[in-house]
Amino acid sequence: MAEAASLAPGNAGLQTNLGGLYVESGRPAEAVEHLQKAIEINPRIAIAHWRLGSALQTLGNVAGAIRALEKAVEIRPDLTDAHARLGLLYLEQGRRLDAAEAYRKAAQSASDPGEKNVLEAQACRVEGRDSDAESLLRSALQQEPDLPTAHGILGQILAEKGRFDDAARHYEAQLLQSPDTGWTYYNLVRCRKMATADEPLLKRMDAVLEEHKLDDRNRAVLLLARGKVLDDLGRYREAMEALDEAAELRSRALSLDVRDFENQVDEIIGLFSAEVIAKRTASNTDRRPVMFVGMPRAGTTLAEQIIASHRNATGAGELAFWRERLTIALENAEGGISGGFLAATAAEYLDHLLKVSKTALRVSEKDPFNFLAVGLIHMTFPSAAIVHCRRNPLDTAISIHQTHFSRSAGMPTGGEELVRYFQSYQRLMAHWRRVLPEGRLLEVDYERLTISPETEIRRLIDYVGLPWDASCLAPHLSGRIVRTPSGWQVRQAINTGSIDRWRHYEPWLGPLAALKQGVA
Repeated sequence: MAEAASLAPGNAGLQTNLGGLYVESGRPAEAVEHLQKAIEINPRIAIAHWRLGSALQTLGNVAGAIRALEKAVEIRPDLTDAHARLGLLYLEQGRRLDAAEAYRKAAQSASDPGEKNVLEAQACRVEGRDSDAESLLRSALQQEPDLPTAHGILGQILAEKGRFDDAARHYEAQLLQSPDTGWTYYNLVRCRKMATADEPLLKRMDAVLEEHKLDDRNRAVLLLARGKVLDDLGRYREAMEALDEAAELRSRALSLDVRDFENQVDEIIGLFSAEVIAKRTASNTDRRPVMFVGMPRAGTTLAEQIIASHRNATGAGELAFWRERLTIALENAEGGISGGFLAATAAEYLDHLLKVSKTALRVSEKDPFNFLAVGLIHMTFPSAAIVHCRRNPLDTAISIHQTHFSRSAGMPTGGEELVRYFQSYQRLMAHWRRVLPEGRLLEVDYERLTISPETEIRRLIDYVGLPWDASCLAPHLSGRIVRTPSGWQVRQAINTGSIDRWRHYEPWLGPLAALKQGVA
């Protein structure tokens, strides 16, 4: 094929087919060269755009992949895989409405009944309709009992409901059909604490790492799964080696640059000065929103679960709302934070909360990255609760190091880059304490919360403005859906087992040791 393409460089069909072969053989960079050449010759070849999108997705070029796939479905709306890939990529960017629409279009164009149900289930998942998604997936498995994607997504739904044994069975069923899927191992090992009896699972993962040619992202996720098992088994040096490699692969695959985040923090601090906040804060007195912010893995899920366990409250999970509104404010910095903008923001957000519950007195949200938007949240809802969840920096960093984050998080997970990210977060939180009214933020320390739960929970509920409810002492008994990497942990009774976990890794901290400052 390569020889034929070189003999006929102006043949768009040959260039497209050669590019497709390179995609299938795991050589995306070479695929891009030939597919771009095919598109130059004939821009209307939908398959060339589709395969180009696949190759760019593998290379971590999300924006380029989206452009190519959008062009592919514009030319040929029946390209099921192109729509499905767009759904995944839109989700990575936090574009949930676009993702649901893409999955639904993929379902409409799918010819196989099982695949159609799976794609429709993915659209339902994005929309928060998990019961509908579960029904569709079970229907798909009745039609095709070995359908791996159906088993995988159903496993995720069951894990989020706290049904970890059932979830694990579906993950194992998926692995029987797709034994080299890193994501499945990652989800499986988070269904329980691994023990010596699980060492055969570790050997299976090692075999996949040795025998299969994996792209950087799939390999990184599989290494995170391996690190989790090794951590549970107490083999911390080996665990850290796997986690370090995973962080490096992820950073390379996603082309992350911590300088972008540092610049964003500078921009936020510059826009949200004490003077701007004092002059432009709205007169809104609505107390329904309860915002939990902080670094990921610092206890936001536990704190939100506590409030959502209250009889007069519920939880909205993680919404992309505030970061989207913050982007608008930053793009229109000159006159961006006007009274009209704040009023429209409040109305739109309250509409989101009403869709979660029309009766709850408080609705909590736990997107930790909302620490970026604390100033905007305060200016929009000056009476609403803003809870800053804190945890020992090294415990937080180690936990981040063990976790997969989507590209939309924009966050490194290891090395000097994670240290710089953490330091910029600390700088921004120090700014919010300076420019917001005294006592505006409630600081909740994970260590205090787990050592003296009733004292801290009473303080939290009082700040939020709700009467005491003893059910908040047992958030692990809540039956609500929990979509978070810490799903298994929050189903356990509040305990101190995660305090000072970093000490297991002290000899191998590397650049993360810079976060030891202030650690007792």
